[in-house]
Amino acid sequence: MKDSRAGFMEPAAKAVPGLRPGLLACAFAALLFPVRPAPAADLPPPVTVGEIERTIKKDDLEVVTRVTGLATAQDTYDVYAPFDGRVEDVMVELFDLVGADRTLARMISTDMAALLDSSGEANKKQTEERWQDVYDYYPIKPEFQGIVTNIYAEPRTRISKGDRLFTVAKKVVILGRNTEKLYSGLAPGMTAELAYAKDSEIKLKTRLVNFMPLKGSPYFNRLWLEVSALQSGLRIGGQFDGYLLVGRSENTLLVPRTSLLDRSGRKYLILEVETGLVTETQTEILRPGAHFLEPKYPSGWKADAEETKPAKAAGESDGKNKKTD
Repeated sequence: MKDSRAGFMEPAAKAVPGLRPGLLACAFAALLFPVRPAPAADLPPPVTVGEIERTIKKDDLEVVTRVTGLATAQDTYDVYAPFDGRVEDVMVELFDLVGADRTLARMISTDMAALLDSSGEANKKQTEERWQDVYDYYPIKPEFQGIVTNIYAEPRTRISKGDRLFTVAKKVVILGRNTEKLYSGLAPGMTAELAYAKDSEIKLKTRLVNFMPLKGSPYFNRLWLEVSALQSGLRIGGQFDGYLLVGRSENTLLVPRTSLLDRSGRKYLILEVETGLVTETQTEILRPGAHFLEPKYPSGWKADAEETKPAKAAGESDGKNKKTD
């Protein structure tokens, strides 16, 4: 049987000499639907050498950043009742700083509690003196220095051996973050001075023990600031605000941050140099000069340093960078 579509198919059956039909189809599709190149990711903006000349300055520079965080109890331990009896007095308050010689509470045995109860308040003192060689108050003391973070005992309440009476924290760490852009690197050992948000008279000196850049925010970090000297009134869970000292340099060379070009993690400056011998292909560099040219960025491109001010030279007062004599 003759195919009725043969006449229709004849033009497509003619081959182009030297060109495979499949290749011809691909070329035709490429003309109709051109493939757009994928955009380059995180490429630095193209720059040219500008005409503005500046001079490298010498000055003092101090970099600090605002920080905020919450006080957290670390390395805690519990104080337990050593025997069955009664807590007569609780002698500390929440967030008190206690040492190994500090009495947290006084306990008496069950027998002495019954004896005191039977004597009444009027004769209680006489009963205590009469039976002091047999029954006496037992002081509950902490094992190590720390901040009292929990009090479970109440005065004149009966307790059993092993009941938890107090929790004490041997360390306090401010878990926080910096609240403004930080362009300098961090390192353990940096110090910060903080104050309690609700009472500025409660001040803390802390030391940076760990940090972690926040995901998607390279200029902001999660901070772990350990309190250097514990003190009474250090409220666990309270907010503390202050400044972290990142670093200080004296009589150092300074240029604007946006004058530097960043390529593959390296910093470049379009710097004046003094030259010596010259050949057709080589030039001797004797020493760098004190002037540099500002790079010229494309129109419409805005450096992030223009959005948020970086650290200024110590001579430029902004309340955070101080000039030292």
